[in-house]
Amino acid sequence: MNQIKRHWKKILLSLSVIVVIGLVTVICFRSKTVLSPIKPNLNQSSVKKENTSKKVITEQKTIEKPVIITPPKFNKSLYSTTDPTSIWIVVNKQHPLTPLNYTPIDLIDTVGATLSNKAQADFVNMNNAALAVGINFTIVSSFRSYDTQNYLYNNYVATYGQAVSDTFSARPGYSEHQTGLAIDFGSSTGAVCNLDDCFGSTSEGTWLAQHAFEYGFILRYPSDKQQITGYKSEPWHFRYVGRDLTLEMKNNSISTLEEYFAISGGESYL
Repeated sequence: MNQIKRHWKKILLSLSVIVVIGLVTVICFRSKTVLSPIKPNLNQSSVKKENTSKKVITEQKTIEKPVIITPPKFNKSLYSTTDPTSIWIVVNKQHPLTPLNYTPIDLIDTVGATLSNKAQADFVNMNNAALAVGINFTIVSSFRSYDTQNYLYNNYVATYGQAVSDTFSARPGYSEHQTGLAIDFGSSTGAVCNLDDCFGSTSEGTWLAQHAFEYGFILRYPSDKQQITGYKSEPWHFRYVGRDLTLEMKNNSISTLEEYFAISGGESYL
């Protein structure tokens, strides 16, 4: 009997231990659940937004600014404006040639003109370009010596008087023609307009006005610049200064050498 009682006591004791262990396990599990930190729930849209933001920032960092290349400044002092051998020599009523009877030593006869050799290649190219499109200009005058200019000027003075002559003819020693860099063009289709304002409306005059700068020649005496150049409009008179300068003047909308180089001119002689 006593053995039976001891047996049941052992069973009850075992069951009590099992129950206690079970209760402790349950309590520990619940405590762990309550005390565990709650991780934020990142949904896909927020993740995508974060990734997009990072992508934008990355792209902004990789964008390279365009490199701006500043063209070199044009060198106005490359050639002299007072040396008669220079293609940039400025000759007007305020600036005579030195010496007055200057004669180029590099004169060459080409395509009907007598020119300084410095202008020869571009002049020939210009003539060929004109012929290729049916323009056949003639040469009325090119290089003129001091003596020739003196003869012409005195004849004009005898005919028209000095005041009128000075508006269209240079005194000897003051003429661009003595440099070998100036040409008076004529028309093969409208010769009646040679050395006249109407030359500008001939096919030759129109072509030269549009294309001469491409070959280093400028229209030396524009119609609206008499107070600057000292001479009335001469749509036939072109002067060689080289392609670099003609392009520079055109790009800056400057038509006279006096204005470009800031050199005095005008209608009165010194």
